[in-house]
Amino acid sequence: MSQDFDLYRTSEEHDMLRESVRSLAEAKIAPFAAEVDEEGRFPQEARDALTLNDLHAVHVPEAYGGAGADAL
Repeated sequence: MSQDFDLYRTSEEHDMLRESVRSLAEAKIAPFAAEVDEEGRFPQEARDALTLNDLHAVHVPEAYGGAGADAL
């Protein structure tokens, strides 16, 4: 593989975060998705699950209550 593509490869930290979010979404968010769509309502279950796991504002600077991660 060409090293040029390494510029576009996600870091191990990003990959771990993605796996965590995917697991959380499958377990705590997906079960409510159809109901949320059918009722056209705000997905409070998703917000609650993300907040409980400190994943609701990962891209927001720490000074404003987020985790301070990058936008990726």
